[in-house]
Amino acid sequence: MGARILKDKLKRLPIHPSFILLFLWFVFTRNIHSFFLFCSVVLTHEFGHYYMAKRLGYKLDSFFLAPYGVCLNYKESAFEERDEVLIALAGPFVNILLCVVAVAVWWVFPVSYNYTQEFVFQSAMLGLFNLLPCYPLDGGRIFVGTVSKFSSRKRAVKISIVINVLISALLLTMFTISLFYNFNPSFCFCAVFLILGIIDGKSESKYKPIAIYKKKTKNFSKPFFYMIKDDVTLAQVLKRIELNRFTIFVLESEDGKVRMFDENKIKLLSIKFSLDTKFKDIIG
Repeated sequence: MGARILKDKLKRLPIHPSFILLFLWFVFTRNIHSFFLFCSVVLTHEFGHYYMAKRLGYKLDSFFLAPYGVCLNYKESAFEERDEVLIALAGPFVNILLCVVAVAVWWVFPVSYNYTQEFVFQSAMLGLFNLLPCYPLDGGRIFVGTVSKFSSRKRAVKISIVINVLISALLLTMFTISLFYNFNPSFCFCAVFLILGIIDGKSESKYKPIAIYKKKTKNFSKPFFYMIKDDVTLAQVLKRIELNRFTIFVLESEDGKVRMFDENKIKLLSIKFSLDTKFKDIIG
């Protein structure tokens, strides 16, 4: 019974099992300070995602810590490709920005180099590693979000996963070669993390849109007009509603009539009709 309770508690921890293995490796190599420094790098990386998601109108629903950063869940259909790319870019951007700031400080206070060089190295490596076009890394999210504009998302994800497998194979090959020349376990760790990212898709932090029904509009002085056709669905229109502006949708139907729908009207229609209902069926 005690073992089962412990197992259930471990499952609820927002930490990937491989992160614990990474901790044990740092302990084995007597580098525990580097592990806690790495945790700070990962958290600053996640802050970039969190801040951008919040700016775009999404909130953090759950949190999961992985060795390559924090894996984000974009499975909800409400996410747009543009938002996915911007949120994914934000994490590596923060890492690179901190590196630039730290290096700039080195020029003014050279003594700071002794205290920040490892942070700069880890931050740069995490940021650059996450830019690899391997799903589900940030680079893979950017790749999928970009390719989805020209192809289906399912196809884009498959291509990114293939790239993931190829890069993992390359890293394992480099690790094998290092066994005979200059032992470098980093190649093996990176390859394992990439493969685990594909296998364990459930270990993701979840962001979801903030309910538009709770949106406050009293501070919006200038509305944004958006032209739509009568063959679009309610779901497609709801995606266009943003938190930082008030939108009025202008519909020109086949009979030549022009109709306007503000956000309040769209919300009422979404309650009355299913989200896959087309506007020509609503006005007909």
